[in-house]
Amino acid sequence: MTKLFRSLLLVCVLASTHVVRAEPSVPHLPKGWQFSLPAGDAAAGKAALRKMECFACHRIPTGDFPEARSVGGVGPDLVPAYSNLPREFLAESIVNPHKYIAGTLEHYRGLEKVSSEMRDYSSLMTVRELLDIVEYLKHLGDAPAPKP
Repeated sequence: MTKLFRSLLLVCVLASTHVVRAEPSVPHLPKGWQFSLPAGDAAAGKAALRKMECFACHRIPTGDFPEARSVGGVGPDLVPAYSNLPREFLAESIVNPHKYIAGTLEHYRGLEKVSSEMRDYSSLMTVRELLDIVEYLKHLGDAPAPKP
């Protein structure tokens, strides 16, 4: 065998042993994976709360939002204790308000006493606004207490 022929044969053998592995047909989650909501911008969240007029149903004790709620206090007060809740829970409370309700008073549970009266904001709110509102809520505990 010539040296060239042996080299070509070796290349062919090596090439035939190289197996290209296809992606699995069913994707698998990495071990230990858990969704975590990215941080937002608290100042932009405050502006988004104002834009969405959340204060119409929720009292927001920062002094910058109207004290009297136009809808009569339908939603729970967004007190500093909300800053202790996980970001993911706060986000879900906004995008899926009927799943879990943090308030315990009966009028927070809607007319059927099993769901929230909060409207669907999915077509009105961007993902960025959601992240920013959650960030603002996470910083409620940082705000000074309202003056009596």
